[in-house]
Amino acid sequence: MLAIEPSTQSDVRQSLIQEIEQTSDCVLSEVLDFLLFVRAKHLQDGWNIKAGSYEVDEDYEDIANAKAALASVDSEGTISWESLKAEIGL
Repeated sequence: MLAIEPSTQSDVRQSLIQEIEQTSDCVLSEVLDFLLFVRAKHLQDGWNIKAGSYEVDEDYEDIANAKAALASVDSEGTISWESLKAEIGL
């Protein structure tokens, strides 16, 4: 990804906002799908994605947490259900 100066980032955001205002909902739906795809790809590749206030960001965080949990299973292994119940007193 290219490094973009802060003033240029603002210009990009403003340009996107202007285009969004002039675009049909049908096209915006496709654009949103593409944006979510690109963000998911970058998250999968380990890129730092600046989180927004959307539920989608929570989904990305959940995916990252699940991947970390799976990685810990590979390195640390698992415990049996019976051992877990005994450990928590069930």
